[in-house]
Amino acid sequence: MDMQDLITRAWNDPQFKQRLLTDPKRTLQEALGVTLPAEIEIFVHEQTPTTLHLILPMKPEAGENR
Repeated sequence: MDMQDLITRAWNDPQFKQRLLTDPKRTLQEALGVTLPAEIEIFVHEQTPTTLHLILPMKPEAGENR
């Protein structure tokens, strides 16, 4: 399952979408059949016609290519 599969499932399955919004880590682990490290946090936001989310990537360490 890739990102587009997850998005399509959320569009077509309201219960999956709600679980993804309220408990994203557990929902992704179950959907993908993986266990994520405890220190990993996952946030899922739904874009709407009046809401846009901007994700800032991590700042590269000194000496890394940008």
